[in-house]
Amino acid sequence: MPQTQPVLVRLPKGADLLAALKEACATRGITKAAVQVIGALECARLGYYLQDERRYESYELPGHCEVLCGAGNVSLKDGEVFVHLHLTLSKPDGSCLGGHALEGCPVFAAEAFLLPVPGADLARGFDEATGLFLWQVQAG
Repeated sequence: MPQTQPVLVRLPKGADLLAALKEACATRGITKAAVQVIGALECARLGYYLQDERRYESYELPGHCEVLCGAGNVSLKDGEVFVHLHLTLSKPDGSCLGGHALEGCPVFAAEAFLLPVPGADLARGFDEATGLFLWQVQAG
């Protein structure tokens, strides 16, 4: 039975942030939701979409960092749960950095709020105009 109520989840230490969020959704039958995350990462791997080149440039933040804000959504891509998450992170000196969360963000401690959205599933498909996999919004 799909989850329809808000869910609070503590993510496992050492788990990959995106994989842990995907697992939390999949085990609860959540296929469409809003996501918020706070906590800390052992290190981070982020991306920035180069619009003219239609590709992500990835960069790493070595060492520990705080997750000031993780905001995103859950939908389906190729029939599987897909978590789209952006992060704002702080480094030990208080400076901040942000970007698109990529695989390679091991959790030190993280708590997530999942807010399932009722209704039909929302799937991602390739959008020729942007080169991205975006929601395929149905008319009506």
